[in-house]
Amino acid sequence: AVFTNNLPEGEATTIHWHGLRIANDMDGVPAVQSPVQPGETFTYEFVVPDSGSYWYHPHVRTNVQLERGLYGAIVIHEEIDYALDKDRYFVIDDVRVDDDGDFAAVENLQGPDGVHGRHGNMLLINGEAEPLSDTVRPSGVERWRIVNTANARTMWVTVKGADWRVIAVDGPLLPQPYTADYLRVPVGRRFDLEVIAHGDADEVSLEIMLPGESAWNYYPMFVGSVEGEAGAGEQIDWKAPAIPPVTGVEQTTELELNVNSDTALEWTINGDTYAEADDIRVQHNVPGEVLITNLSAFEHPFHLHGQFFQVVERNGEPAEQPGWHDTVLVEGQDTLKLLTNWDNPGRWMAHCHILEHAELGMMREIVVE
Repeated sequence: AVFTNNLPEGEATTIHWHGLRIANDMDGVPAVQSPVQPGETFTYEFVVPDSGSYWYHPHVRTNVQLERGLYGAIVIHEEIDYALDKDRYFVIDDVRVDDDGDFAAVENLQGPDGVHGRHGNMLLINGEAEPLSDTVRPSGVERWRIVNTANARTMWVTVKGADWRVIAVDGPLLPQPYTADYLRVPVGRRFDLEVIAHGDADEVSLEIMLPGESAWNYYPMFVGSVEGEAGAGEQIDWKAPAIPPVTGVEQTTELELNVNSDTALEWTINGDTYAEADDIRVQHNVPGEVLITNLSAFEHPFHLHGQFFQVVERNGEPAEQPGWHDTVLVEGQDTLKLLTNWDNPGRWMAHCHILEHAELGMMREIVVE
């Protein structure tokens, strides 16, 4: 990928390939790559080891640059060519605009934006403020890929007018897809859905659910008119291999997430902001557990670069969260246990994906030696 920075003077940037387990020097973070200055070009070269739905965004002034649209979707197809009517990628976001429809100025991070993260007043899907529309074949089988690219807002989504199930979360296909009434989609997370339109439905819709004062508010983001000859209407055998458990755990990494507001608002990991902290070192190819304790009352979508992990416990109970992941929502006062093989060597970022929290210190470098 040949990347040229055409931003204004003084606006350096990079590309981080969110979720891709690629070589560390191509990860696009300032810890391993000098930011690309305006007018300069950088070539990213890497081999992608995993199929799935991913995305990319900057890792410099991310809370500003991503808010203004510097992100996009990546699809790494499986070797099997599945018989699908459509393969769609839905990128959901919220942005804050002023009365003229322009991007609002960045608020002081020592105010509410620094506490909760920047919540927008306009929902977007694939960069559009109006719902997308298309035709959907009755009883046709489609794959819908969904990513939440907002600065901070957790989204809930649901599908109406169809039978649907989750076939992948963050990474490769799940060996056992599962059904749900709705999905909670934290920032950075991806869900792949198998969607089969009801044969007698007039339309199929993807809707964002946001809590209101007394009930949920529903916002249709994609509306498909059901037209044409009926499809097969049968679930696909995705032929996903079993996911081996992480075994032989020999090292433990502890991460405490917290907030400090004594003199200025800071978000910390193990008591330090990113600027103050030493890196954390683990051994390459030695399975380990990551114990996350959230000492704050605020949720944090935790993202680990360069590795996949399994979520095995939440608050001392087995976690019902199958698959390989790179992002997990840590709710207020939560404790989580993750397992990973630490199989990708290098210097990797671990951080909250509420971008304002990361900007105020909730990042740490983990060196896989």
